[in-house]
Amino acid sequence: MSTPSSSQRGPASWRSIVGLLVVMVLAWAGTQAVSHWQTRDSTRLVRELAKEGDIVMFTTDTCPYCAQAREWLSKHQVPWQECNVDQDAHCRAVFQAQGAPGVPLMNVRGQWRLGFDPLWLGETLKQAPSGV
Repeated sequence: MSTPSSSQRGPASWRSIVGLLVVMVLAWAGTQAVSHWQTRDSTRLVRELAKEGDIVMFTTDTCPYCAQAREWLSKHQVPWQECNVDQDAHCRAVFQAQGAPGVPLMNVRGQWRLGFDPLWLGETLKQAPSGV
C-alpha cells in the first residue's frame, strides 16, 4: 500500500484552500450587502416615522459616539433633541436615574437603549406608539 506523495496532495490542498477562501469571501460579501440594505431601509423608516420629541439622545461633551450619532441624525434630517449631561442638571438627573454606564443613551418614545443603532431606532419607532 502506498501513500500519496506530497506532489499529489499539493494541488488538491490548494484547491481546497482556494475554495474555502472563495466561500468565506462570498459569505462576508453577503452579510455586508444585507447589512447595507437593512441600514438603508431603517434610515428611510426613521426619517418617515420620527416626529419632533420622539427621539432624545443623552450625550456628553467628549463622547465620540455621540458625535457620530449627531452626524447621522443631522445628515438624514431626523428630528431629535439632545440632552447633554455635562451641561444640564435635569439631563444629568434623568440620565443617572436610568443607571446607564455611558452615552449616548437613547430614549425613543419611552424606550431606552444604550448606544446609537439606526436599526433599533427604526424598529422602535415602528412599534412604540406615538405620544408615549
